[in-house]
Amino acid sequence: MPKRRIAIGLLVSGAFLALLLRQVDRAELGDALGAVDARWLVAAFAVELGALWVRALRWRLVLDGTVRIPTREAWSLVVIGYAANNVLPVRAGEVVRAQLLHDAHDVSRLAALGTIVVERILDGLVLALLLAGTIAVAGGNSLLRWVAAVAVVGFVVATGLIAALALRPGASAGVVALLRFTPARVRPAARAWLGAFLAGLGTLRGGRAWAAVLATSLGGWVLEAGAYWLVGRGFGLPLEAGHYLAVCAAANLAIAAPSTAGGVGPFEFFAREVAVAFGTAAAAATAYALVLHALLLVPVVLLGLLLLWQRHLGVRALVRRAEATEEGAA
Repeated sequence: MPKRRIAIGLLVSGAFLALLLRQVDRAELGDALGAVDARWLVAAFAVELGALWVRALRWRLVLDGTVRIPTREAWSLVVIGYAANNVLPVRAGEVVRAQLLHDAHDVSRLAALGTIVVERILDGLVLALLLAGTIAVAGGNSLLRWVAAVAVVGFVVATGLIAALALRPGASAGVVALLRFTPARVRPAARAWLGAFLAGLGTLRGGRAWAAVLATSLGGWVLEAGAYWLVGRGFGLPLEAGHYLAVCAAANLAIAAPSTAGGVGPFEFFAREVAVAFGTAAAAATAYALVLHALLLVPVVLLGLLLLWQRHLGVRALVRRAEATEEGAA
């Protein structure tokens, strides 16, 4: 992994963790952590597993234009990819997922990465709309309104672009033609990446396919917000159920920033900010954000390791696959 990107990620995570813990009374934070009812956490993780299953179904639908795999196999690869994201920097789990799909089903790594890019754009669109919709109904501070506005504009434009490319294949010729303005030394790589991305759009040729992929995208994030709500119940937070849509959206949009493995720092900071904006005390909101993220990270890593073991692979093999795929793409 490039050392510069790792260093930038550590700085970003450190800065957000410092902001998170600044002006929070340590005694109150400890009391809030000790007051959680663990039974709600168990229920929350069960719901999170359901969210992962729906995302796996969504990836299987996107993959249908490239390769047909069972939903169970897609779920296994998605969980391993998420686990890798939680232990490796700069979201290297996406690369690991593409490599494992290539190993198991002989799918082009770049084509697999193209489908994952489509997933990420649709995730961003759904999260941005959930955040904007919650703020429009329930209010919010200036930071959240700014994040929502930027995210909505960015992801609406990106989704419009992939929709145009998917529904009108002829439009891709114009995009390919723009590559002639790129430097000659990067043109072959850019052409390969663009071809992979366009290959990832193979399934999204009709309205029914778009409806299914968007429905599963929305369903996965609503389920995850349900897990956030259950954790909030465990802490006794004074938030309404709809507020957790904004917590989920802001926290996950934030981890698009370069940070350490698992998005530690930005996730907790923005989850706390949303909870505080809707009336939660700072110490309780901070404790909630810390426990919530730990619940999303640690069990998924353990489950991912189990699924790797079933494939007769280990963490070293996982890291080697990520590095080999990144080098191949470069």
